[in-house]
Amino acid sequence: MQTVEPKYTKEQQDHLEFFNVRKGQLMDARKSVFGQDIEALWRQADADYIPHEITSGSRNKVEDYRSESYRNTILPNQQWRSNKANLNPYTKVQSALSIMIGQNPQAVFTPDSAHFEATNQLMYELYKRTWTDVRIGQKKEFRKFVFNLSKYGWSVARRYHKKKVRDNVQHIVNYNTDTDTYDLKKGSITDIDDVYFENKSPWSVWIDDMAKADDPYSRRDWMWKEVFDIDTFKKEFERFPNSKLVEGKSFQGQVEEGKIIQERQFESTDLVEVFYYENKLKDLMLVVANDILVVAIPLPYEHKQLSLIDSYWTLRNAECPYGIGIPEIMRNNNTMLDQFRNMTIDQIRMSIYKMFFYQKSEQLGDEDGGEAIKIEPGKGVKVIDPKNITFLEVPGPGRDAWEGIKMLSEDVDGDTGITRTLEGEVTGKTAFEISQTQQAALKRLTTPLDNIKAALEWDAMLTVALMQTIYSEPTIYRLTEAETIANYLQEINSDPDFYFIDEEGKFNVTQYREFQLGLEKSQDGQFEPAEDKQFFTVKPTWLNWQGTIQIQAESILIPSKSLDRQQKLELFNLVTPLIINPQLSPDLVMKPLKQILKVYDENPKDWLPDAWFLPPQEQQMVQGQPQQQPNQLPQAPTELQQVTPQLQQANTEGGLVQQEMGGNQGMV
Repeated sequence: MQTVEPKYTKEQQDHLEFFNVRKGQLMDARKSVFGQDIEALWRQADADYIPHEITSGSRNKVEDYRSESYRNTILPNQQWRSNKANLNPYTKVQSALSIMIGQNPQAVFTPDSAHFEATNQLMYELYKRTWTDVRIGQKKEFRKFVFNLSKYGWSVARRYHKKKVRDNVQHIVNYNTDTDTYDLKKGSITDIDDVYFENKSPWSVWIDDMAKADDPYSRRDWMWKEVFDIDTFKKEFERFPNSKLVEGKSFQGQVEEGKIIQERQFESTDLVEVFYYENKLKDLMLVVANDILVVAIPLPYEHKQLSLIDSYWTLRNAECPYGIGIPEIMRNNNTMLDQFRNMTIDQIRMSIYKMFFYQKSEQLGDEDGGEAIKIEPGKGVKVIDPKNITFLEVPGPGRDAWEGIKMLSEDVDGDTGITRTLEGEVTGKTAFEISQTQQAALKRLTTPLDNIKAALEWDAMLTVALMQTIYSEPTIYRLTEAETIANYLQEINSDPDFYFIDEEGKFNVTQYREFQLGLEKSQDGQFEPAEDKQFFTVKPTWLNWQGTIQIQAESILIPSKSLDRQQKLELFNLVTPLIINPQLSPDLVMKPLKQILKVYDENPKDWLPDAWFLPPQEQQMVQGQPQQQPNQLPQAPTELQQVTPQLQQANTEGGLVQQEMGGNQGMV
């Protein structure tokens, strides 16, 4: 089959030539970032993360001296030696995931002006739906985003309009149960047509070489790659003429001698390597498939921003977008820890299976070619004189060995910020002490948590902008029967937003998206939160909103119900004695009680008697009724164990952990 060369316009040819040059620049850029090969560091992170043995040539090394260590010099190439790498990199990354991916993030939407107050809560509910609707896939994709962030130190995702429609679907109609016959009706199914958050592999993404940390506006362009089989590609891009010229080929990915292959390998020979390219300055999006330009259009988003979302774990350099991940942070100390552990195991083995010396005349084995003795439990060996056998007494690991292992383990914890406390180890007697310990430990994760927060806020901005565009586009279809039209007008109360008469005088339905949201609409047109969800057909005018979006970083952390219960119990025993004491007036204890409750991130109205919040005159009226004494509180449940109040603890400043473990996490 003869290959047909594509015919490009002058503009398309210029776009393709520009892309081919830029593609090479983007790919080469991260091979030397402030003197470091970023991809080499990623390869090492992959090698460290996966369970493995420490053997020479078993992995790609970045300044890894284990294979050339003193231990290898003293005990060269002996199979009995312990050669295991500990699972600290895997454990720390998984612990980071379990800590940071606990709940959907809470956001605070603040309108830019009073003009947008009416729709503020609606936009918040629509945004919240992106985390709760499983079809959008936000939560599982975000988990992979944080996984790459902690492992490689850099993570990237894309926020875009994802639409997947399957045509030529056959539906069964007119089914006859008696004859087991039916008719088929062709149609289509829309799998998804919504905003979508998609995690991307760092290996298949290349960003602007001039990009800076913490500045999404500094990213001029970016590129990502996907691999399709030829049939899927044809279906995906069939509306673009040049797609017909693309032929499948064998694609082996990135294969370099001595390096771990980072890309998936495929057996199929009918594959298409597709590069997507977005350029903000040129307002340009390109799609190049097997070196053929298929798409060249302006950026397909009203916000005219790149669809890129990226973040880093901790800074590598103030001017560098690529961060440092957990495996890289802990590598040096973890290498030494591997050595200590393996040497200790070797010593234990030597102390159990002792070496021994014997005279050469003893017939235990012929070193010149005979069978050498093998130590086996219960095995008897005939010797001339057992007294001539001398065992080498090797002492077991001493205190220094165990202290060294402990020290290095603590150093690894300190390096990563993923301490044993965060991994579940309980330290402290009271809930307050446990909470304070966890809060102190979480402070080490403040930087990556803030970085995740920044990424989510940028994503939220892109999400709102996309929703305003996508949800404003109606589905239009025509009604012809008078009765159907009359019924429809009655259903919509003749609202002109939901129909129009075209130039031909035909009746057309304007169908907008309908969502089930936790909202209610007040008489003055304000959207307000509601406990029960209702269905709303979202009009374009309702999507008119501008403002800022702030993500509450601590809201994504995993909650602890057991700690929350313990905190509630402890707080109950601090607060109750001050409320029920008849010798203490509300005026005297109100302020200290509020301070205590503030430390625990609790609303005073949830704990203090309602009468205490009334004006003074009304308080006196209530106090005159014994059955409604403000200092009277229902007796605590019998299963609650009383704890001696420790008011001095209430002076400790509350923060991240308290909010995580039961504080106010809703919208402000």
